[in-house]
Amino acid sequence: MRLVGTPWGLSRYESGLTTVPPRGAVVSVRISHVQALAPFGYGTLKTRAVLNRDACVAGLSFFVTVIPNQGLNKDKHQEPIEGNEQGDVVSAVIGDYGRWQLLMTFLLSLFSFPCTFHIYLPTFTAKMTNFWCRRPDNLSSLPLDDWVNYSQPIDACYVRLLPAGISAESIINNTAPILDSFQKCTEWDYDRSEVGATIISEWNLVCDNANLTVLAEVVFLVGVGVGGVIGGWISDKFGRKRILMGMMVAQSALAILSLLVSSYLQYVVVRLFMGLVSVSVVYAAFVLSVELVGGPWVTIAGVCNFFPLPLAYVIVSLLSMIMPNWRDVQLALTVPGCFLIALWFVLPESPRWLLSVGRTQEAKVILEKAAKFNNKGSVIDLDKMLSLYKPETRKEEPSVLMLFKGNLMKRTFCLFIAWFSMTIAYYGLVLNIGKFNMGDLHMTSIILALVEVPAIAISIPILFKAGRRLPIFTSMVICGAACIASELLSISFNEEWVMIACLMVGKFAIATTNMMLPIFTAELYPTIIRNLGVGASQISSGLALICIPYLWELTKLNLHLPMATIAALSAAGGTIVLLLPDTIVSSKENTRQSASSPCNGTFTVTDDRGH
Repeated sequence: MRLVGTPWGLSRYESGLTTVPPRGAVVSVRISHVQALAPFGYGTLKTRAVLNRDACVAGLSFFVTVIPNQGLNKDKHQEPIEGNEQGDVVSAVIGDYGRWQLLMTFLLSLFSFPCTFHIYLPTFTAKMTNFWCRRPDNLSSLPLDDWVNYSQPIDACYVRLLPAGISAESIINNTAPILDSFQKCTEWDYDRSEVGATIISEWNLVCDNANLTVLAEVVFLVGVGVGGVIGGWISDKFGRKRILMGMMVAQSALAILSLLVSSYLQYVVVRLFMGLVSVSVVYAAFVLSVELVGGPWVTIAGVCNFFPLPLAYVIVSLLSMIMPNWRDVQLALTVPGCFLIALWFVLPESPRWLLSVGRTQEAKVILEKAAKFNNKGSVIDLDKMLSLYKPETRKEEPSVLMLFKGNLMKRTFCLFIAWFSMTIAYYGLVLNIGKFNMGDLHMTSIILALVEVPAIAISIPILFKAGRRLPIFTSMVICGAACIASELLSISFNEEWVMIACLMVGKFAIATTNMMLPIFTAELYPTIIRNLGVGASQISSGLALICIPYLWELTKLNLHLPMATIAALSAAGGTIVLLLPDTIVSSKENTRQSASSPCNGTFTVTDDRGH
């Protein structure tokens, strides 16, 4: 038995009943499947049932109260809303995608630029270059190679004691006396041919202080992990727009502050808070962009939100190539974020989030403006339509504990493993490009960035044709296989280009995962805790990022161990994804869940015979 909503209320039962039930009639039906469907204000189905959490199916009896509307407003300037099988009142009012969504999702994608800038910048500003103990003033004319060969036969951390009266000529002519006594070097000069002045050269983070180089990035990535949870929670509680713009202001202020620091300790503290706010900006913008669209455009908007990433990598590479000082690069990359703050007056709050927390009038204003911008005209009975989404009184506010209740617990644990594995694989290749240098760090960076462009583009048709689980599994396994192949083939052929080709394949594959996994994660959580769920995944991602600076320390045990580790984790992460339910949305089925239950509050009911 199938209940069908039309502009005149509930018109008929498809199982042979052709008359409209009387107002307030209560009909008991036996069901085997419940599919989300909202009649958009033309007839409200008040339901009472205990539903299966996961699939909303179980041969259950439940009651349907039919409350047809009193009629239609015939104003020619008002447009009736066509039934939408997805049960999405937002898309019903403004359309799945239109000029308004195009503009908003484009503007939201711009927030990925400053965040990617600050994440990727240390690739160049913290690049370890050649260094040597500084020459004394009386030997300033001595060629560098001669000075290093004479004074630093062990390494640049210790310098040979110089005898009195030594000259540059005596060292060049090999007539200078050689003492066997050494002392620790306290001042160094650096090779600035590739990246210019860096934080390493400014604060002498070499020799005994070499481990401090990693500290800034470890602290930054700790901030990413903490910020993922905190940012997600406050975004679900206070709204996407407020947190997005608030964190954008904080990020811009911290970027400016990083230009003014005078010590490495100050720099580390700034990086800690920069990591915290940057991840909040990224995922608030991502969640807001996918909540402004509907239907298949959710997938497209989610993927397109990542197109700025490779472009940001290229921009950072080019700026570091032409600017000789890390502070100059930092300043240039700070400016775009400051301009984005002005978008406060343009960007809307998520209407879906507003509806999920009961702020229907604010949602109504946004939807009316968006509908007008999309040339949808005014809408009949918009208030009644929005009343369908009036949330039930919740016993508890969104909290991290909600992620570990019921079916969400399994999803959360699986996603934690998947995110950890993906992050190790993706950033293990991105942030360690110096280990695969093809002669020039900047060109290596640009080539690796350009590989991501087709990876992002191909993700869209793959997600539509094959769903989420299988593409993510496949891409992560391919990445793992490519990493293993790069090691095996480099041993067999001893050719650099063979290893680089394999790495390009691995980078391409894991880049597609980096596009698809956030979308998959967002779809697995209901609206009320969606941003919290996406943000919480950054705990495991942050832990992985903390491990990445130390990943290549494994070469002390075995030269091939870092790549083998990436390969194993990538394959394991892809396999764990197969335990999750797929969230592919077809034209006849929508698995989007509401804030208060596994499914929406109005349903299409199909009996055991499939009618």
